Amino acid sequence: MIFAGDTHGILSAFQRIDERAREGEEPVVIQVGDFGVLFAPECEVADYFRTREGGPIWITCGGNHDNWPLWRTMPEVELFGGKVRELAPGCYFADRGTLLTLGQNKILFFGGAESTDKHMRVPGVSWWEEESPSYSEFTHFFEAMEEHKPNIVVTHDAPVCVPVLRHGNREEQPTPRGLDNVFSLSAHKPARWYFGHHHHLDSWTVGETEFHCCGLNGEWCRPPGLGGLHVARPIR
Repeated sequence: MIFAGDTHGILSAFQRIDERAREGEEPVVIQVGDFGVLFAPECEVADYFRTREGGPIWITCGGNHDNWPLWRTMPEVELFGGKVRELAPGCYFADRGTLLTLGQNKILFFGGAESTDKHMRVPGVSWWEEESPSYSEFTHFFEAMEEHKPNIVVTHDAPVCVPVLRHGNREEQPTPRGLDNVFSLSAHKPARWYFGHHHHLDSWTVGETEFHCCGLNGEWCRPPGLGGLHVARPIR
C-alpha cells in the first residue's frame, strides 16, 4: 500500500497515484483527507471511479475540506475487518475510530481538522461543522488506541508535538491539541503515523513514532519494507 497526500478532488492527482500504484502492484491507497470526492454534486473523480477498469482500492480518513454529512449517509460495507462507507466503486471512507487490518498492519483512522479559510466558505455548501472531531470521538479514538494497539495511525492533521509549520497557532486549534493529548496520554505508541493537511512531503521522529506528512496533489509515501519511503528529506 501507499499513503497519498491531499487530493482536493483534482482528477489528475488521482490518476497519477493510480498509475503509480499499478506500476508497483500496490493494491491499496490510503489517503489522508481533503479527498474532495463528492464535495460537490457534480464530481468528475466519482465518475472516474465508476468507470475505471481495475486499479487499487482507495480508503480515505477525510479532512476539513470534505462533505462529512453526505459521506455518512453512503452505504456501509465491510472491508479489511472493519466497516467503511462506499463513496464510489473501489473508493471508501473510514470514519473516525475505524480500525482496518491489512496483512500484518492494524490501521486506525481519525480524520478531520479546522479550516483556516472557513470565513470564505458557505455552511452546508463548501464547509461543514463536522470537520472538527467531537469530544466523544476523541475519547473513542483514545480507547481504540489503547485497546487495539495499531502499528499505523492515519489522520488528517497531526499532534502539536510534530513540528509542521504550514498552519500557525496549532496549539490553539482543537484537532491538533486533541491528537496531541491522545498521543501523549496513550501507553501505546504506533510505529508510524501518516497525515496530510499541511501540504508538505516530509517526515519526523517523535519518541518511538515516525510521523509522515504525505504531500499534495499526487505526492505520496509508503511504509518501510516496500522499497523505502518516498519523502522529500530524511527522517530527523
